Amino acid sequence: MTDENIKVNNHIYKVKLNDQTKNYALRLKRLYQQGYSDMDSFDEVSAEISNTVNNLLKYTLSPDVKEEDMDEAVKQVLLMVEKIGKK
Repeated sequence: MTDENIKVNNHIYKVKLNDQTKNYALRLKRLYQQGYSDMDSFDEVSAEISNTVNNLLKYTLSPDVKEEDMDEAVKQVLLMVEKIGKK
């Protein structure tokens, strides 16, 4: 497990990079792909996306992420997980 920091809108968040983080990130990417490829199930998938994002932020980042920072924080965590996967 690794801890790293990210900066979003002048707020610093500690990111716990572990298997749980990786699993949430991979699930989120799959859900995004599913949502874009199957528009008929978008409402159902969007609820799962929201739940996964909330869990990712809750269990991966501290302190609690401010609402205005959520999108950028998720993007940065996804990029971090992607970089780790390429090593």
